[in-house]
Amino acid sequence: MPLTRALALALSIGLFSPLLCAQLTIDINVNGVDKTLENNIRLLLSLEQQKEHPLMSEGRLRRLHKNAPSEITRALQPFGYYRPVVKTELVQTSDKHWQASYRVDPGPPILIGKFDFAISKEMGQDSAFQRLIDKFPLHEGNSFNHLEYESIKTNLSQLAAERGYVDARFTEHRVVIDLETYEAHVTLHYEGGRRYHFGTVQLEQDLLEPQLLQRFIPFEQGSPYRYDALIDLQQALNDSNYFQTVEVSPGQPQTENAEIPVTVALTPRKPHRYSLGLGYGTDTGARTSFNWEMPRVNDRGHRFNSEAKISEIGYSLSASYRVPVLNPRTDQIIYNIGQVNEKTDVSDSTVRTIGTNLNRNRGPWRESLFINYQVEEFVVGSDRGESTLLMPGFNWTRSWGNNIITSFDGIRFDIGLRGAHEDVVSDLSFLQLQGGIKVINRLGQRNRLITRGRIATTWTEDFQQLPSSVRFFAGGAQSVRGFSYQSLGPRDANGDVIGGNHLMVGSIELEHSLNNKWGAALFYDAGNAMDSFADKLERGAGLGIRWRSPVGPVRLDLATAVSRDDHPWRLHISIGPDL
Repeated sequence: MPLTRALALALSIGLFSPLLCAQLTIDINVNGVDKTLENNIRLLLSLEQQKEHPLMSEGRLRRLHKNAPSEITRALQPFGYYRPVVKTELVQTSDKHWQASYRVDPGPPILIGKFDFAISKEMGQDSAFQRLIDKFPLHEGNSFNHLEYESIKTNLSQLAAERGYVDARFTEHRVVIDLETYEAHVTLHYEGGRRYHFGTVQLEQDLLEPQLLQRFIPFEQGSPYRYDALIDLQQALNDSNYFQTVEVSPGQPQTENAEIPVTVALTPRKPHRYSLGLGYGTDTGARTSFNWEMPRVNDRGHRFNSEAKISEIGYSLSASYRVPVLNPRTDQIIYNIGQVNEKTDVSDSTVRTIGTNLNRNRGPWRESLFINYQVEEFVVGSDRGESTLLMPGFNWTRSWGNNIITSFDGIRFDIGLRGAHEDVVSDLSFLQLQGGIKVINRLGQRNRLITRGRIATTWTEDFQQLPSSVRFFAGGAQSVRGFSYQSLGPRDANGDVIGGNHLMVGSIELEHSLNNKWGAALFYDAGNAMDSFADKLERGAGLGIRWRSPVGPVRLDLATAVSRDDHPWRLHISIGPDL
């Protein structure tokens, strides 16, 4: 064999012989510290990072193991531990298997002997910075943590950018670790400079009158800059349903006048929207709906909406014309017209309505003032007739909770009053007051307690002349489960349900989440429509399945009429938000 070939072969064997050998396997145990410290130790431990290296040998293993105490010490320092005690052990458990163990006593955390913190005067008077400072995790006498120190710096910089302190900077920021006194001396000085203000708002659109869009803007030119105000503006324009896309962007800060201009780019929605819906509910049976909407009728932001619904118990046709007023985000006048036909087991009615509503916010309350002209043909038991009513009234609603669709803690309360007088267009007089409340409380991590109640009363001298739409009935998925829809109430001489002057319904339900989508519930309902609040309350109870669908919770309930001797069972299906 030529000499050169022999040398090449020997060199190849020398290079690749480690790969031909069985690779070492190494177990690493870290004890004595919590999971956070252990994770950081493993990140800095060279042996942990290289334990699966194909060229790992016993010599390399021992060298890396020897470096472990210093690496563990460095891993603990960001958390304020500068005097750890590390005990190491390296054991060969078999021919190619080793176990490295590290018993770590982190020792006492270093304390803050001096915390020299200062911000500029204008920042100090800013309530947002005051709240941030109150939450600082570092104070004199507390344990020092480098990660918390860096978090403070990050939060200060982020808040300064969000509050318009464009020129903010740290004039001093340092940490001195004195191992002799075992103290940390922290210096953090933050200079905010001028706070910038909102400049001009450029609206890039030719869709709506600029005067209307200006009423969506939650700030004025010259007011202090706040990034959350831009988020609020974007949300308001998105919620308006006028636009397909909304882009709100701060411009380049203008140093000469300390202003930040804002650009709003808007893309309109299509002029017409159509939707078709199919569904089923035990109160209504199979149902379908068709909706036609014009999100924008003109440049003043008027809207038009019409809807047709058909179900097993009847149909409804409606149209509304909406005009934004006052605050266009929340306030509007609605002109509506419609016809509803409903035939249940206890009544048959056709209602034709024309009216107007003023819907607006009053602080946290949602207020609706309305006046409706209504003509109704009805049959309820042996009562039948045709009524004409001009009904003014109001509704007030308030909700507490962050999510009205699916809530683990929330409250919804409503109260309303309506009536008519025979001297003003109507052919009879009545006054009706009703209110309701629903409360959702979290119990542990996976349970909810849901309670609800509704009470209503009517004052009238001629109940038999009241049309069915303003009488009270109980029973059904949203009332007393275990009974069919509107099957509860006073009866006439023939035993037919004719509705009552009063209504009282209550419910308590315990719901348990099985996972993120499914849940199970136990419930107990009580209530009735009645002529006197002293009348008997019917009772229902049962169990249900819950599915958190994209359009809201779907509820499938199997309930029995507890107060009936034969205890009949009934299935209820309903869909709708929690609040």
